Amino acid sequence: MSRVLFVVLAEKGHVHPFIAPAQELARRGHQVGFYAPCDLRGPLARAGIRDVFVGGSEPVEDAGRGPAFAALVRDAERLRRWISALLIDSVPLEVSRLTAVVDGFRPQVIVADPMAYAAPIVATRAGLPWAGVSTSLNALVPDGWRSELIATTSALPRAELFAKYGLPGASFRVSDCLSPHLNVAWTTPELVGAAPPGVLLAGASLPQVARGDESDVLGPEPDPARPLVFMALGSQIYHQPRMFEIVIEASRGQAWQLVLAMGELAGKAALPAHVRAMAYAPQLALLARARAMISHGGANSVMEALAHGVPLLVSPICNDQPHNARFVAAAGAGHICDLSRATPDEVRATLATLCADGPARAAAGRIADSYRLAGGAIRVAAAIEDLLR
Repeated sequence: MSRVLFVVLAEKGHVHPFIAPAQELARRGHQVGFYAPCDLRGPLARAGIRDVFVGGSEPVEDAGRGPAFAALVRDAERLRRWISALLIDSVPLEVSRLTAVVDGFRPQVIVADPMAYAAPIVATRAGLPWAGVSTSLNALVPDGWRSELIATTSALPRAELFAKYGLPGASFRVSDCLSPHLNVAWTTPELVGAAPPGVLLAGASLPQVARGDESDVLGPEPDPARPLVFMALGSQIYHQPRMFEIVIEASRGQAWQLVLAMGELAGKAALPAHVRAMAYAPQLALLARARAMISHGGANSVMEALAHGVPLLVSPICNDQPHNARFVAAAGAGHICDLSRATPDEVRATLATLCADGPARAAAGRIADSYRLAGGAIRVAAAIEDLLR
């Protein structure tokens, strides 16, 4: 039996895309393990993954989500320091922890989030091939693009860090470390255009069975006569009261039903009858019914919405979200609308366009079709098996 070790970061958007290929490899008879810097044993067990290695006992810090994180990303200098801490400062401890896991689990291949820089370092030092399975679209960002994230990551001392561990030739695109063996992006040319050399465009990563975050909190089925609009701003950046308020106001008197994933804000808002709020929503179940999605532009949410043919209103906040929004708008599968500044009339008009049959819905449908044809987790599992051979 071959062993494959997945190395992930802590947040849901950095974990969920790995579950489907791990499930497919397990179905094919391989032993699958997961390593994360904090304890993910509960949700991964619900997804059928038993070999879970915990880097440390520390919980995910409150500063990495909710109101604290929303305040952090509004301060450009603090955000730059946070990115440096995540990508650079954490590496020595993670190299030590991951080396111990690799010595014990003895995988033949490492499959990693390419933002987890300890993974390529440990894999290369152990003589193992490694695959970078991106949780963003960073590996596809054209050379001419400019953004705050590109400027921040370009200034990081990554070459010096990798050279210190004996990897002087490491290559990067935005925040991703590129693998010499296999790089995967969860999309197709219908969204991003032609892929750069060495990047496999695999469609969407959707779980075959339970993913670990399923819930029955929706209760009764929404009225099928009313289009469903779903709004979620991710597991970190969701504390955006103004954004939710403007969408609620824009929805008054409209035909659609509005479902909001709001974190701790869910218990604080006074909501009209057609609006439902919850702390954490079962996103895949909602997207199967949704007519439109309102998103911050996180890569996982964009992937899942388009895999269901759901057009997007994207209001990017930080990091790679402006890149993702730009791809969506260029493909015609949604619109960019800054919910921190927009008026209710602007939001209402944008949502009306997205909910109608029109160019955005048609573009999202074409992307969904291409995602199904690309193979998704089955294709990625086969590519990982090629590395095992």
